[in-house]
Amino acid sequence: MSISRELGDHLNEHRYRANLTVVHWLAGNLSQSVDLGRQLMRERPGGVAVESTLALANFGIALASMGRYEEAIQAHRMHLFMARCRGSQYDISNALGHIAAVENRLGHFSKAVRLIAASLRLRDRTGHRSGEPEARNDLGIAYRHLGRIDTAREQHEMALELAVDSGERHVQAAVWNDFGVTLAFSGSIDEAMAAHRHALELATRIGHPYQQGRALVALADHLGDDEWEQARRYRQRALAIFRRMGAPERTDLERRLAAVDAVDGAGSRLSHNR
Repeated sequence: MSISRELGDHLNEHRYRANLTVVHWLAGNLSQSVDLGRQLMRERPGGVAVESTLALANFGIALASMGRYEEAIQAHRMHLFMARCRGSQYDISNALGHIAAVENRLGHFSKAVRLIAASLRLRDRTGHRSGEPEARNDLGIAYRHLGRIDTAREQHEMALELAVDSGERHVQAAVWNDFGVTLAFSGSIDEAMAAHRHALELATRIGHPYQQGRALVALADHLGDDEWEQARRYRQRALAIFRRMGAPERTDLERRLAAVDAVDGAGSRLSHNR
């Protein structure tokens, strides 16, 4: 970025800083990611009122990571509008995929399937595979919620293969976690735990705190009653991660841990009274 700044190449400097939005998101610096994204929306690279579709897409991802779904949808819809105005099928396919990811978070699974199907058709037409692993993983999530478990598994497997081929380890970690949820939903608990362990190992290796937290919570949920202390440690580690990030998952996890502590406290008092 500094080289572009020195050369007066404001457009490329803007693009690099747009990519920095995602770097902050992956590192767990969610507030910084959103703040930078908002700043980029106000800039006029080179003195020209041209908004970057990349900046819009990444801003939407940052907003969604903080649970600000309606704002994220607005950013992605603006990205889609600009892509259509410019006739960029690549950007149109990306915007559709990003909107679908947020629709999944909102529970609109049939709508997500339709959006992803349109996104994948455009990718096939243009030959662009960038973003396809995420799209197929989101398709797996939607199909799981719609009860189409076998189809969901197929999409997660395809997503994982594509992510491995492209070397996108942060996407691999996300797919392993979502695949694990689908496996557990189908009753394959041992396979699910293996998937979440893959996610935890990979996310830890690359420093991706959000997927670490997700894996820890999932593993805790699948541990047996005789392993409740280990489950509690996993959840406490995950809560520390989510709190540090400001991730919305912390609220539900705080409630769950408080409920467990209340039960444990009641049990301890009962034993003492006896």
